[in-house]
Amino acid sequence: MKRSFAGALLLALALCSCTRTVQEEDLSDPAVKANIELQLKGRPELDLRYVTVDVHSGIATVSGLVPDLEQQRLIDRLVRRTRGVDHILNNLVIQE
Repeated sequence: MKRSFAGALLLALALCSCTRTVQEEDLSDPAVKANIELQLKGRPELDLRYVTVDVHSGIATVSGLVPDLEQQRLIDRLVRRTRGVDHILNNLVIQE
């Protein structure tokens, strides 16, 4: 009887240690903005010198100058797929 209790106790402890707490992802405006900036900075081919990002209530506003349409589209795609972005206002202008 003592062995089965000890075995059950060990099994219960093992199962408890396997579970992990799942924390909710921070989708506050500052966190979403930071995630967008991290995504953009992770792409060295992007010229972000004149690009700004702002997030308010899940709406991301991206403004500034980019060298070409390809970069404008890439930035738009990266921002759209960032969790916490519901809409995007793309105010990027192609530099001539």
